[in-house]
Amino acid sequence: MKRTRSTFAILAFVGFVLTPAASALAQAQLKAPDDVKTALRLLVQVSNDFKRQITNKNFTRVPHEFMEYTEAADALRSSTKDEPVAFKNRVDMRLKAAVGAYQKVSDMSAKETDVDKLMAEHAKAVTAMNALFDLFPANMRPDPNLPPPGRGGRGRASN
Repeated sequence: MKRTRSTFAILAFVGFVLTPAASALAQAQLKAPDDVKTALRLLVQVSNDFKRQITNKNFTRVPHEFMEYTEAADALRSSTKDEPVAFKNRVDMRLKAAVGAYQKVSDMSAKETDVDKLMAEHAKAVTAMNALFDLFPANMRPDPNLPPPGRGGRGRASN
């Protein structure tokens, strides 16, 4: 019995070590890495736009941001369409969760004017998006703190 436990523990440890390594190797071989990277960057940009609209109490713009988020999600689906089925399924499952979380923020914005409540829900959406990003190599994930390309820190006015 003791030997079975230690064998199981060793196998579990090896599985935990090898699974991320195999996953990273498979992901490093993406068929359209530039398209994936662009789609991930778009998801972050739109997420930041959600946050900006909520912070500025521009709640009527949030549903528009959700439409843009779904377009970015479609771009990610398209960029991973030729990937292995198992990987595509994991991406799709986490992408659905992220889109659903952002839809909840969008739906809430129609009746909720409490910025703190909306920001709390947005934080949950960001967590779901980050779970999606975890499927991709770190060098493909955008830095959410950088300004979007072409804006150079001088974002468009949104009052």
